[in-house]
Amino acid sequence: MRSAAVLADEAGFVRAPPPPGREYTLEDRRAIAGYFLRLYCATRRSDAERDRTEYIWLDEFCLSDDSLAQDKHALEAQRNVELGRLPDIFGSAAQTVVFCHEEGCDHTRLTCIWGQRLFTIPEILHAQTVLRLTRRREGDVLNAYILPTSGRDFRKAMQLDAAKNNKWHLYAIFQHTVNAGAVPWQVAIHALVVEAIRRDEAGGFLEHKFLGKALNGLLPRRARLQDLGNSGWADLSWLLELNQGFYNAVSLASVCSIAEGDSASWLGKPIDPTAGNERLEPVATAFPISTSETETDPVLAIIGAETLGLRQKRLKRDAWGLYNNKEMRNLKILAQAIAASLVIISIGVLIAGVVQAGIALYVLTSVFYCILELLVGTMYLDRNGWVFLEDEVWGDELESKLGEQDNNLRKLTYWGVSSLRGHSIS
Repeated sequence: MRSAAVLADEAGFVRAPPPPGREYTLEDRRAIAGYFLRLYCATRRSDAERDRTEYIWLDEFCLSDDSLAQDKHALEAQRNVELGRLPDIFGSAAQTVVFCHEEGCDHTRLTCIWGQRLFTIPEILHAQTVLRLTRRREGDVLNAYILPTSGRDFRKAMQLDAAKNNKWHLYAIFQHTVNAGAVPWQVAIHALVVEAIRRDEAGGFLEHKFLGKALNGLLPRRARLQDLGNSGWADLSWLLELNQGFYNAVSLASVCSIAEGDSASWLGKPIDPTAGNERLEPVATAFPISTSETETDPVLAIIGAETLGLRQKRLKRDAWGLYNNKEMRNLKILAQAIAASLVIISIGVLIAGVVQAGIALYVLTSVFYCILELLVGTMYLDRNGWVFLEDEVWGDELESKLGEQDNNLRKLTYWGVSSLRGHSIS
């Protein structure tokens, strides 16, 4: 719609004031879509095969009946139901036209605004033939051209661009369609869900209520259209519950933040995929459930989970620092050798009959050795177990502040590209 609006603006179209919460009126949306339809027809007219009949699906003309134009509620209800059928509609289409208003764009790059939409995935995932409608400037004239390509080649080009930009979830989606069986359903469903949420967030959640409908038909089991309501999170939870035999929802919960709203507290914005968290393997099993017929907040049931106990004292000195740190190894050997020598001498003194001197030497040796253990213990923190450190207290200078307490914590190992281990202290 954004690209079609550019065509309309270039033609001098004047929009009517939109209703509250909308960018365009329905009449304007159809008028704007008409400019794109005329551009497509004008470009196809130049093809060699001119005498033919095409049946074209364009959302703004086909999602609702013209007879319902006066009944806004009935029209909106029909459009909402038809949006849930889009994956089937595009999957059955002989050809899918891809277009954006940017000059020279081939629509396979992540920068293309067409590829950033929520409904891009169902539009292209099973397309048989793709018609790339591109505008190119020749002198002062902006001409449009259509380049036909197979859906497989088009998705492979998008897959290569996703790999170059480290968009691993998008890469897995196209790998699943290009080479069926290379990606198991567990990984494919996870990639589809996370990528859909990411696109929903990138679009400002303007189409959030259509989140479940955009995925319905792409997963192994689908929901009935009447079961998909106006809440994107609730619809997504219901789809995951239906597909619990194919997907472990704990994988999604592990990469999602806590939701800001009340619809599904465990399901929020996902962490952006990186070379590290796309390889996580779940160690527990989870699936969304509804606890009652009136329950509106989906609950995540977790099976086989392990509870990690947090230490009561978040930071404490390591009393065994002399023995637990490699850099203290030479000092430990020297101290133990001296202490052992002094103990042997004190025993010899006792045997010689100088009891007081022998006992005094033994006690002083033990005292000074304990003092050394305490001094070294003040240089290190106990790094066993799990602790929770608030970001509000520690801020962005976690390493430097912990490094003041323990030199070994000046350089922490983060979960990410280099390894799959957690922090040295968590």
